[in-house]
Amino acid sequence: MKIGIIGAGHIGGALTRRLTALGHTVLVANSRGPETLRDLAAETGATAVTPRQAVTGVDAIVVTIPEKNIPDLPHDLFTNVPRAVPVIDTGNYYPQQRDGRIAAIEAGGLDESWRQQPGTPVYAADLDAAGVRRALSAARSERTAQWKAR
Repeated sequence: MKIGIIGAGHIGGALTRRLTALGHTVLVANSRGPETLRDLAAETGATAVTPRQAVTGVDAIVVTIPEKNIPDLPHDLFTNVPRAVPVIDTGNYYPQQRDGRIAAIEAGGLDESWRQQPGTPVYAADLDAAGVRRALSAARSERTAQWKAR
């Protein structure tokens, strides 16, 4: 696949390294310009580009920049991107203060990801591992009126 990545921080850099290692063609961009990505490109074989180039002629796009920088992207950046091209946003729209506990829980595949969406017991809840498991089990696929599409 040919994948465009906008953002070369921790997540974007890790994705660039992994995806190129898997044999994908990666175009990587950041806010400071392609010349600042010379080392990452040399290390991985990715091509350093501008954000506009990162969304042109690709099979998938990953946007992995801080949420506060989204408005700095060109307003028409995705205008010519075909609707069939998936855009993956790694951003966290709901920042929370955490107490330092980390509880990695296997929650299933994408077909089960609805268990973590708004309106479910685990969503934005500060739970320990056992609490997360209970909340995932208690989730129901029926959305409340608050979370249904209008």
